[in-house]
Amino acid sequence: MTKYYGLVPTYLLEEEVDVELDDDLKDSQYVEAVVIIANEGVLLKAEANPYMMRDRPVVAFPWDVVPSRFYGRGVVEKGYNSQKALDAELRARIDALALTVHPMLAMDATRIPRGTKPEVRAGKLLLTNGDPKEIINPFNFGNVNQITFSQAAALQDMVQQSTGAVDSTGIGGAINGEATAAGISMSLGAIIKRHKRTLVNFQENFLVPFVEKAAYRYMQFEPELYPVKDYKFCATSSLGIMAREYEVTQLVQLLQTMGQDQQYYPILLKSIVDNMNLSERETLVAAIDQASQPDQQEQQRAQEVHQKQIEFQQSQINALQGQGEESKARAIKLMVEAQAVPVELELDKIKAVTTNLDDGSKDDKEFERRLQLADRILKDRELELKYNQTQGQPNGNATPTGGSSQPSESELQGFDTSDRGAGGSIRQPTGL
Repeated sequence: MTKYYGLVPTYLLEEEVDVELDDDLKDSQYVEAVVIIANEGVLLKAEANPYMMRDRPVVAFPWDVVPSRFYGRGVVEKGYNSQKALDAELRARIDALALTVHPMLAMDATRIPRGTKPEVRAGKLLLTNGDPKEIINPFNFGNVNQITFSQAAALQDMVQQSTGAVDSTGIGGAINGEATAAGISMSLGAIIKRHKRTLVNFQENFLVPFVEKAAYRYMQFEPELYPVKDYKFCATSSLGIMAREYEVTQLVQLLQTMGQDQQYYPILLKSIVDNMNLSERETLVAAIDQASQPDQQEQQRAQEVHQKQIEFQQSQINALQGQGEESKARAIKLMVEAQAVPVELELDKIKAVTTNLDDGSKDDKEFERRLQLADRILKDRELELKYNQTQGQPNGNATPTGGSSQPSESELQGFDTSDRGAGGSIRQPTGL
C-alpha cells in the first residue's frame, strides 16, 4: 500500500474521482491531495487535503542530507563502512594470533619412531632416534604486525567521527590527560559544537514541526479543548554532561581572574553551583544569595563614614577658598598702594621744589636746579623700589611715604651751585 501526500494535477483529481473542490482550488493547476494506492495499481482513495493548514501530515528528518534521497543518510549508514573495516581488521588480527601464539614444533620425520603421536602437551614424552636438539625444533609463523594496532585506532576514530559518539578515547591525547588546559578546552569546544549542531538540526527539522502539526490537528478536531490561536513553539533543552563540565571549567577559570570583593563574584559562583549535580544545590544557592545581600547596619555605617568624608573635604575646600580670597584681597591692596606711590612722589617733588622761593630771576634758576635734582632723586627712589620688589620685600616697606624716602628742602638746598660743569649739571653734593 502506498500513501501519497503532495501535489496532484487538478484535472486528474476531478476526472478520476468525483470530488468537489473549493473555489480557490479550482483555479490552480495543482492541488494538495491525499492518494492511497494498493497493489501498485488499485486506487483506494483520492481527495483534496482535508487538513486545516493544507499541510502534509509527514515529518521527515534526515541526519545527513543527500540529494534525491528522501530519508537522507542515517547514523548507522554513516558508520557502516568504517565499522565493517574495523571488524575485518580485528578478525585478521585474531587469525594471526592463532598462528603466532600457540606453540608449534617442526621435526625430522625420518628420525621419529613409528607410531609416535606428534602432540604437544604438559608432561608429553617425545621419542627420537638421535639428538632431540637436531630432530625437534620449536616453530612459529612470526609475530603479529604492529601496524594493525594503529589501523584499528584510526578506524575507531572514523566510526566515532561518523556517528558522533566521541569520548576521551576517541581523541588521542587531547582530553585524556596528555594535553594542556587550552588543548582540552579546544577539543571539548569542537565536540560540544558538533553535538549542539546535531541537536539544533533535530529540533528545527523534526521536533518543532511535529509539535506544530500536532497542535493543528488538535485545534481542527477538538476546537473546544484546543481553541484556534496563532502559537509559537520554542524548544528548550538542558545541557548534557560533557557540555555542563565544559561550562563549569570555563566559569572556574573566569572566577580565578577576579577577587572575592567584586560584584560579579557571587553571580559566577552561583552559576557554577547551578551546573553541578549536587544533592544540596538549592541550599547552597540560597546561602550564596543570602551572603551576597549587603548588611543593613554595615551599609548604614559605610554611608555615615562616606558622609563624614564628604563634609571634611567640603570644609577643606571652604578653607582653601577663604585663603584664596584673602590672598586676592591682599594683592589688590598692595597693587593699589603701589599705584599710589608715584602720585605721592610727584606731590613731594612739587612741595620740595616750591618751598622757600621768592620772586625774581635768581629764584627761577634755583627752582630749575631743584627741579632737576628732584627728578634725579625720584629716579633713584624708583630704582630702589623696583629692586626691593624683585628681591621679594613687601611693597609696604619700600614705599617712600616717610620723611626718609622723599626729597626734602634741606637736601635740595645742600648742593653747591657754584661749581657746575659745562653742561650745567651738578658735580658735588655738599648737604647729603
